[in-house]
Amino acid sequence: MERSESRSRRRRLHTLAAVLPPLVAGMLATPNGPVQASTVVAESPLDDVSPSSAGLPGAGLFAQILSWGFWIGLGVCGLAIVYGAATWRGMNGNSGRGVEGKMYVAAGAIGAMVIGLAPTIVNVLFDAGRAG
Repeated sequence: MERSESRSRRRRLHTLAAVLPPLVAGMLATPNGPVQASTVVAESPLDDVSPSSAGLPGAGLFAQILSWGFWIGLGVCGLAIVYGAATWRGMNGNSGRGVEGKMYVAAGAIGAMVIGLAPTIVNVLFDAGRAG
């Protein structure tokens, strides 16, 4: 099995090595030579667009449902932490259940952190997408 995996990997690398140079050369070849990064100016009609809920029908309801989702998610994370802590501490003689309790506590804490960071993550990714 190990031999077939390494053979398959070598085939893929060989195919990539055969295809990549002509592909890159074709992308760089233009009638006037390679394109200079400083000469390319891409203006988009969407450059001045920014997200806004102004005038959007149902925007208030959507924001309320989103808030409820955050609230429910944090409640589930809190319950996972409480259950994990009880299982972690209450099962001293059963190490498997103690490990399971630690996993619940960690999962609840990480889930709460991700829920709290969700708006920041979305904004950072949106700003990165606009910059690129």
